[in-house]
Amino acid sequence: MLAAECFVGAFPETRQSHIPAPPFVVLIPAHDEAHGIDAVIRAVRNQLRRCDRVLVVADNCTDHSAAIARAAGADVVERDDPDLRGKAYALAYGRAALRQDAPPSIVIIVDADCLPGPGALPRLAAHAARYASVVQGCYLLTIPPHATPLVRVSCLAFMMKNMVRQRGLARLSGGRALLQGTGMAFPWRIFDTAPLETSSLVEDLKLGLDLTLAGSPVRFDTHALFTSNASAQAATQGQRTRWEHGSIITALHYIPRFLWAGLTGQPALLPIAMDLTIAPLALLALGAMAILALLAGVATLGGPVAPFVALLGAGVMAACALLFIWLLGGRKILPGAMIVQLPRYLLWKLPIYRRLMGGRQKHWVRTSREPD
Repeated sequence: MLAAECFVGAFPETRQSHIPAPPFVVLIPAHDEAHGIDAVIRAVRNQLRRCDRVLVVADNCTDHSAAIARAAGADVVERDDPDLRGKAYALAYGRAALRQDAPPSIVIIVDADCLPGPGALPRLAAHAARYASVVQGCYLLTIPPHATPLVRVSCLAFMMKNMVRQRGLARLSGGRALLQGTGMAFPWRIFDTAPLETSSLVEDLKLGLDLTLAGSPVRFDTHALFTSNASAQAATQGQRTRWEHGSIITALHYIPRFLWAGLTGQPALLPIAMDLTIAPLALLALGAMAILALLAGVATLGGPVAPFVALLGAGVMAACALLFIWLLGGRKILPGAMIVQLPRYLLWKLPIYRRLMGGRQKHWVRTSREPD
């Protein structure tokens, strides 16, 4: 069952561009993806024309990913550099390989565990060509029927970040959005000079922010759908650790830059700065509850009541917004009977934030694909 099925249908279909998709290359970075890369390549090739191709970068693989990718019909280049590990370096290696031939008009990056939805690839390529800009598709998770409540809550939070906030940000900032790692289309002129190589844990987020500051903002296409299977509970915590540690550190670095740019002539960048200030949902809830308790204690001891009332009102408004999103499309992801697991989810996230204060994750680690 797809999280996408629960929510994409809640929004009206956007009109397709009548401009045909130019020739494009699908670039797939892969590290030890022998288990699932065959299905991904076949799904990609189903959407390709004779002028399109798929290139896999088998990056520091210790399994048969490269051989399986070739057998599935992909072009493959192999990279062996254990000192420089991570998706960013694999993409740079793939770009170097593309430069050796006639460069494509559009490069679409798809993760090796990610399936494109029907028509997603040509749609994204046409969108990128029409607007001459980077375009991020809608990246959501597929939830297995036996997924644990904690994984389901995590998937709901993932959908809110990758779809709801992206749509809101695009409307507030004149169409601008953030990159999310897969389902990303780049016109070659942008991809050719993009600052790909980085040791950041969230190289996609960083790349999108750098491009936006350089004058090449990212657009968002809700209906170009890409999906990955939700990880098992143990792997989900590791994945969340990498994402949230990397996102928080990256946000702290870029918020001042976007604020300054927004206040000195580019007001459309201010909504991006505001979006970056939003803490992960669990951290936001834990922080708000702690501050509410503190303000309640102050008010009880005779202190001012207004701060407590203001924060409580903001909390009620946020809760109503979350309830609306859940009613609109989240009930199939997180059934009502599982809402009682929300406090447990907050406790489950505590180790992630404790590690952020000391011993935070600094190096890329592949997320396990093993199911629950």
